[in-house]
Amino acid sequence: MRGDAAATVSVANDLEELERVNAMLSEFADQSGVSDGVRTAFLLVTEELLANTIRYGYDGGVQDTIEVTAEVKDGRPQLTLADGAKFYDITQPPRQPDEDVSLEDMEIGGLGLFLVHEYAEAISQTVEGGRNVTRITLKDLAE
Repeated sequence: MRGDAAATVSVANDLEELERVNAMLSEFADQSGVSDGVRTAFLLVTEELLANTIRYGYDGGVQDTIEVTAEVKDGRPQLTLADGAKFYDITQPPRQPDEDVSLEDMEIGGLGLFLVHEYAEAISQTVEGGRNVTRITLKDLAE
């Protein structure tokens, strides 16, 4: 990593905006010199959290702007999402998937949040000015 850096994109609460978010994250990863593991974590964690927020956090037709910030601060990769969706606490890790059950037979739900916790070193959530602010410090997954 090349030192402190940050990039932010504001998008509508629409799944089609994931493409713009991924483009910002990829460009940020290139410019900040993060490892391929951190690049992957930025992309996967953001997609999981953003998709869940858009799918489940808003009543039909409610429009909002979601702000996504990727940064390297004090040598640590961090991700921040700010939105006006219904609050959902993601700070508590979900139960670990049952390794004896095949992927096809697993219940839907919880695996994405489990993945988020696997990539995260720390997760915090606050409400600031009526907006949910989720901050995630990612593990440095250097290869």
